[in-house]
Amino acid sequence: MSEPVEPCTLASEFTAALARQQRLAERREEIVTRLHDEVERLRRGETEAALDLVRHSLIRLHDQILRQAEHVTGPLDVDELRALLTALADEAADTVARTGVQRYVPQTGEAFDMALQRPVGSAAAGGPEANRTVARVVAAGFVQGERVVRKADVVVFRWEPEAP
Repeated sequence: MSEPVEPCTLASEFTAALARQQRLAERREEIVTRLHDEVERLRRGETEAALDLVRHSLIRLHDQILRQAEHVTGPLDVDELRALLTALADEAADTVARTGVQRYVPQTGEAFDMALQRPVGSAAAGGPEANRTVARVVAAGFVQGERVVRKADVVVFRWEPEAP
């Protein structure tokens, strides 16, 4: 037979166990809070690193535009202006590429792909073989691996046979 335990002793042991559990819970809460703060700090650091990459690239683009502006000594003809603007667009695409996003430009005659391309108009196809192919690109798309950041805007050939 076991000895009877006094209620005061039992209550005292229970209170001590409860206090230990409370201290453990407080310690767990401190650890969770510290880990949460650390994750937030790391997330902010990663965001800042990514933004720094974009900032530096945009600063390079800014400098490139100013360098190009210094070379303009008079009115530009259409071909010179087109070349200048194309060079600036290429530099902007290079800036975006440094973030892991690549420019995607479909080829004329390529099959229309709803996953990568957005139709913004249609053009009459010369024959049924050209139906639902790219007639021209209005705006390039951008992809990051398998993820489509922006679909390419394209005009799509449509074949409509003449009614008899």
